[in-house]
Amino acid sequence: MNAKWKNRALIDLTALRENTEVVRRLAPKSKLMAVVKANAYGHDLNTVARELSSLVDGFAVATIEEGGSLREIVRDKPVAVLSGFCAPEHLKICSSQQFEPVIHSRHQIGWFDHHSGPPLDVWLKFNSGMNRLGLVHEEFLEAYAMLDRHPKVAKIRLMSHFAVAEDATSDFTNEQLRRFAHAATGLANERSIANSAGIMCWPDTHLDWVRPGLMLYGISPLTDQAKNYGLRPVMELQAKVISIQHVKEGQSIGYGRTFVANRPMKIANLGIGYGDGYFRTVSDAAHVMIHNQKAPIAGTISMDSMAVDISNIQQAQIGDVATLWGNLPSVVQVSEWAGTNAYEILCRLSARVPREISNSH
Repeated sequence: MNAKWKNRALIDLTALRENTEVVRRLAPKSKLMAVVKANAYGHDLNTVARELSSLVDGFAVATIEEGGSLREIVRDKPVAVLSGFCAPEHLKICSSQQFEPVIHSRHQIGWFDHHSGPPLDVWLKFNSGMNRLGLVHEEFLEAYAMLDRHPKVAKIRLMSHFAVAEDATSDFTNEQLRRFAHAATGLANERSIANSAGIMCWPDTHLDWVRPGLMLYGISPLTDQAKNYGLRPVMELQAKVISIQHVKEGQSIGYGRTFVANRPMKIANLGIGYGDGYFRTVSDAAHVMIHNQKAPIAGTISMDSMAVDISNIQQAQIGDVATLWGNLPSVVQVSEWAGTNAYEILCRLSARVPREISNSH
């Protein structure tokens, strides 16, 4: 065991490739735009983008800054900037880097009048019910007409975004698709609306481009977790046992004395804490895996370490590896313990946790 690390995130490139194949299998007629915003959902943009560059048709990031980092890795694929641009001078960057900004507000269109560079490809976003970014029906058509005749706009693609596609029992996803189709009636432009949940649950939404995010990283966004279509987690978060304490009945563990031993206990401290991205407070069900056995979390998690109960893991010793998430427990399980979702769990992982590449089987 490498003694130089106390925690790390293993990034399984084989799983990443296989998950991409799942997307292709589910949406064989659509182009694939890999969503790699937020440092590829915490998995490391450099690693993920290099691996996917030959497997996907394009990429999506949240910001121009993220696009700049991506362009250092991938130079020959379309890059959509989902938040678009928020100042006229950003158009120059989009032009020089060949970004495809999302137009979601009318005020953005006027800034093209001051753009002196080559025409840009853009995505025009329709608000089909998410009510976050995008233009409603009349504004959408007016914006399309303005962009269509503008000399600084080249290709226009159309997009929208789902609000509850992860719930296969809700008809709101079909309603959003109907609204999008109605708004785009008569327009021959390429279209995109399906996120990971749309890809997995709603085949009629696949259209010309699909935009997988979470499913690329091996996590199902669906309410019904049993339907994961063979996705495999790309990240396994590990930490080492850095010390072992023998705690007597009645003694407390950690800050705030929130945990009091109800029996003599053997407690392992792991080299990871909320400063590394794990949540400070989780439910009583939270645990890690050591030697394929559950080690319940004991007490409040510290910035740089966390205590777990290894009383029933006789062979546990300093230097052993604990799995905080991966196959077991899953990121979804951890998110339930923390009262959030898998997206936040992954995106919170700190930069001080080393990402190391692995290739399974």
